[in-house]
Amino acid sequence: MTKKLPSPTRTRQLLPALIIAAATLAASCGGGSPSGGSPEKGKPVHPAFRLDASELSPLFRDLPPEIGASVLLRPGEFLALAAEVLELPQDLLILVDKKNALPDSYEPGDLRYLRDFPVAVSRRDLRFREAALPALLAMAGAARSDGVELLASSAYRSYTYQKTVHDRIVREMGQEAADRESARPGHSQHQLGTVIDFGSISDDFTGTPMQRWLQARAGDFGFSLSFPQGREAVTGYRHESWHFRYIGPAAVRMEKEFFQGVQQWFLEFWAAAGPALRAARIPG
Repeated sequence: MTKKLPSPTRTRQLLPALIIAAATLAASCGGGSPSGGSPEKGKPVHPAFRLDASELSPLFRDLPPEIGASVLLRPGEFLALAAEVLELPQDLLILVDKKNALPDSYEPGDLRYLRDFPVAVSRRDLRFREAALPALLAMAGAARSDGVELLASSAYRSYTYQKTVHDRIVREMGQEAADRESARPGHSQHQLGTVIDFGSISDDFTGTPMQRWLQARAGDFGFSLSFPQGREAVTGYRHESWHFRYIGPAAVRMEKEFFQGVQQWFLEFWAAAGPALRAARIPG
């Protein structure tokens, strides 16, 4: 007889119990705190935060239950990374997706022309945020040392420019297909000024030396693939092997360690829980 699986709604209802079970398992394995001790109720699991294991669980209620469970297996490691992520300029972690838009007037104040720096560009008008520029230049230099020249083909896009791009794709493909390929104006990560599209900006990019190098090394420099293979149901967009967003090395590590390598889940979590983590941070 085939056992009926619980519905997604029922699974989410069970999340607190799953997380408590995970915390209990962590305690029995000696992995619940930075020192390897058991996570005790009321006892902070990391010296930088006023949070015990049970207080972490509500922060993950809107995400797949296995994410919260994985955090409760290693709460000390998670909060150590969270402390690093809190040191980043928080405007690097703005959630921009199909549900969350930027104002049409939004433009970062520190945009710089990439043509003025040692990185290959396909167009001389490409601009990128100065806050993330050292990481981009370090990544381009490391790739060059490995015999790969990174080519930036698109970077900051204004609301107006994105409208032009999206409208053109709608005319070519129709609205439904276009919305899998291109963000509507205000909903594009490119407007943040921290995204680079590399190479051909097409499926032909996949499998090239540049793409393979970025897949292996971009995270070391704080760049994350926004729309990974097989995650369209989560991101709303089909796979784009060329689209990388700078979120910082600590955020990339958190994404890989606890959010299954899915930037969207990490950013959704951080948008909802980042302020609570900041409030629970112990000064000093």
